[in-house]
Amino acid sequence: MLVEEGSIRKEWERRYRRLQQRLGRVRARIHTFLSGERERFHCWTTKHFPRLSREIARVEERLHGLRRLVFEVESMSCLKGQGLALAYRNLLKRRSSRRPSPKPDSRKESQGGCLDWTLRESGEMEERGRRLKRAYRIMARRLHPDVNGVGDGKQLEQWRAVQLAYQAGDLDLLESMCLENDGTLVEGETLSWLAARVSQAEKALARSLQELGNYRKDLAWGCGRGAWEKTAGPKVEAWLRARLAEAKKETQTLENRVRRWKRESERMFRAEQDRERERLPDGNG
Repeated sequence: MLVEEGSIRKEWERRYRRLQQRLGRVRARIHTFLSGERERFHCWTTKHFPRLSREIARVEERLHGLRRLVFEVESMSCLKGQGLALAYRNLLKRRSSRRPSPKPDSRKESQGGCLDWTLRESGEMEERGRRLKRAYRIMARRLHPDVNGVGDGKQLEQWRAVQLAYQAGDLDLLESMCLENDGTLVEGETLSWLAARVSQAEKALARSLQELGNYRKDLAWGCGRGAWEKTAGPKVEAWLRARLAEAKKETQTLENRVRRWKRESERMFRAEQDRERERLPDGNG
């Protein structure tokens, strides 16, 4: 029985280590894409399609401002029980009373165009935030003193390092801590513990493979390699024009909505002025 249990344990451990090695390779490939290829892709498009890139940046900047305006108006309307036109009017009053923010330096903006455009990529920063929180929660379950006891000095030092990495927003460091800590097998643990670790590793690998598969469909995949310009390069202009058309369409929709709120707000203001004049005593009386 002991011989059989020992062979089963060794098989579980080999399986677990193979999963961890594959997971490490997949995460490394994702990191290469996000930190290198995608940035090179946007710099390449800026260089080869400068006018189109500038127009996209201008339209998307306008679109970002409209999205924020609409979100604030609808939130105020919902929270305070106001009509949309009234919420729009009150929001404009509140904005006009604030100190104007300094205008960005156009020289800095032109120098950092590639990086700024990278940060504007839809959903990328939100996904990074989700991954950061997920990695922090994993490490908290393993190292937090309230969960695992005070532990030794090494464990407390690791926990402090995790906190510093999370506060600094260092996703790469935090995920590497997860991988390193998760890949350590403790001698003498039960088979059920090993099975649970293998199950967790399989789920993490499946999620990472799905994420990798989605990135493979991106035009930026493989940017910088020899054959990339011949295969994906010709598709870029069509993709940029489709992106611009979509941004313009959404911008037009939001502008129409804001325009209706503005007209309704102006009618409300004129009606208030008329009522105020009616309440005033007649000067000839």
